[in-house]
Amino acid sequence: MNKGSEYWGKNPREKFDLIELAHTQRNITNFVKILTGDEIPVEFTTNGDSMTDGNSITISSNITQKTLDSTVGLALHEGAHCAYTNFDVPKKIGNLLLEHNLIHGKEIILLLLNFVEDRRIDQLVYNTAPGYQSYYKSMYNRYFYNDTVNNGIRSNKFRKENWESYIFRIINIFNKNTDLTALAKLKEVYNILDLKNISRLENTLDSFNVACEMYKCVYNYLSTLTKDDYTKQSRLNEKDSNPKGASIKSLKNLLKKQEDFTLGKVHKQKISAIHKNKIKAISESLIKVEFITSADKKRPVHIMEGISDASINENLYNKFHSFKYTKNDNLIEQGITKGKRLLNKLQIRNEQITSSSKRLKQGKIDPRRIYAAGFEEDLFYKIDKANYKPISLNISIDGSGSMKGDKWNQTLINTIALGYVSLNMNNINILISIRTTGDALGGGQVPLLILAFDSKKHKLKDLKKLKYYRESGLTPEGICLEALNISNSSYYLDSYLINMSDGMPTFLEYKGEKAILDTARVIKNIKKGGVNILSYFIQDEYNEKASNNFKQMYGKDASFININNINEITKTLNQLLLKKELVS
Repeated sequence: MNKGSEYWGKNPREKFDLIELAHTQRNITNFVKILTGDEIPVEFTTNGDSMTDGNSITISSNITQKTLDSTVGLALHEGAHCAYTNFDVPKKIGNLLLEHNLIHGKEIILLLLNFVEDRRIDQLVYNTAPGYQSYYKSMYNRYFYNDTVNNGIRSNKFRKENWESYIFRIINIFNKNTDLTALAKLKEVYNILDLKNISRLENTLDSFNVACEMYKCVYNYLSTLTKDDYTKQSRLNEKDSNPKGASIKSLKNLLKKQEDFTLGKVHKQKISAIHKNKIKAISESLIKVEFITSADKKRPVHIMEGISDASINENLYNKFHSFKYTKNDNLIEQGITKGKRLLNKLQIRNEQITSSSKRLKQGKIDPRRIYAAGFEEDLFYKIDKANYKPISLNISIDGSGSMKGDKWNQTLINTIALGYVSLNMNNINILISIRTTGDALGGGQVPLLILAFDSKKHKLKDLKKLKYYRESGLTPEGICLEALNISNSSYYLDSYLINMSDGMPTFLEYKGEKAILDTARVIKNIKKGGVNILSYFIQDEYNEKASNNFKQMYGKDASFININNINEITKTLNQLLLKKELVS
């Protein structure tokens, strides 16, 4: 049975790239939200070590497949602190210790407080959120249950009667190899802690009181220990211990890491501010990578869901103009104006078609016929209602460099018009996608599918963001169309793929006859799913060979559209949307 990240963290490579880091960050953020019931930000650190402050969580950028679960466990651990720890207690520990006359033990008591509080909140989460147990186990295995710790506990190290030995033994007291006879007061400390009943502690102040009792137990003993007693007890502690094991140096290094963990100072690999911003943009754009087998080769396709402000700001994949870019503003306005004109012609789709039949012998009573109740039996009437069935349009645009100029401008105007119509109609859903290639975040070019607009979830401001797209790159036609994963739905009477492009499929070695045949295969499978194909080949002048290749890919109904007659596309769709067959 799969546990932990085995459900969602399947990464084919050892080192995570920016997309995988964004995916991990998004998942951890969701886990923390579920755990805490609060919108606590989870971000990669840009400053190295970072302590939990109760308001945010930082994670390390050096995540690998081996450390993924423990990283999630650490974030959940810090999230539990945000939810259940009263941070005023450690902040005001000096005042609290003055009241208890224990200010001399501030540093040690602070460490013990964090240790007890960790046990309290981790047990609380472990009991109440069983789905997170595997992450916690991985975290504990990484920091506390390794061979170095196990051998160190069994060895003759840290058996002298001093604070260093007690801290090592206390921090690892929940290890199954723990030896309560290793130090004179260790068993008594263990009883004060009472791990089996740690749930009795209800808050951070309770943890503080236990930490104080643990400290007093050891302090009162060590402060009265004579030199002879120290030597005698230390020798007794080493009885029956294993002289072998890790070196004292390696154990001290490990103890330092465990102390830092307990104090919330886990070292986290920092990330540059540039990469952090890109990860944020990737996360907001919900970018994912799917592997598509095309022309007998498996290729990764990067899929961007929507055009976010962050993706424009960061110019992800080198595909966007900056927010200062205004040259396409006029095209957007032309598209909206055209959309309004088209909408007026299509308003009948928003209306309910009704017809009334009167003077019937059954149905609803017509109050205007009651006067004739004693003389006639035609008092009833019936109203028949008909609606236009919903229709789904997948508008897929070639966004390659060859579309640059008038082709793209005219395509953008008509696409905006159709998008505007979908936002103002009850029964038309439109998904606008762009097929292209982009600069991979780790270098090189990758097929890129941008799901730029979805009328089911986006608004006019999202549609307008199409003006920032910069037409460039190659044409991975069949690869991206397969990644689009179009399927018909019984909810729709009709589902259409509307393709607008100006060239042949090309991406590295994916070109020529094999790319044409592969695209034809994809289109054939889409048709088998019950989706209709309307494909438009946009060119300055007719090219017979190109036109034949285009029909080979998209079918005999594929149309050649001159750049000056691109309005024919919206005219055709206008007629399509008003078909009588779509009335039920």
